Amino acid sequence: MATSRAQVEKELKESFDLVDKDKSGFIDASEVQQILQQYYQGKAKKPDPAKLQSEISAFVKELDKDSDSKVSFKEFVDFVMQFCS
Repeated sequence: MATSRAQVEKELKESFDLVDKDKSGFIDASEVQQILQQYYQGKAKKPDPAKLQSEISAFVKELDKDSDSKVSFKEFVDFVMQFCS
């Protein structure tokens, strides 16, 4: 059964909202960092903090098409949808 774009966007919105901790409608580097800190909490192997920060910055920059240092829901959807063909 095919999934409609509307259904995919609904599911992406749920994921986006999990990262958008301050409910600003945008994801910024600090929110991505919070999620990753939660993920690595309790893990035996933790990433190098400088490398992790660099990768977070690169990730946000890749998605941030209007260069405002934050990722809008549209930018997030556009990024994910390029892999759904």
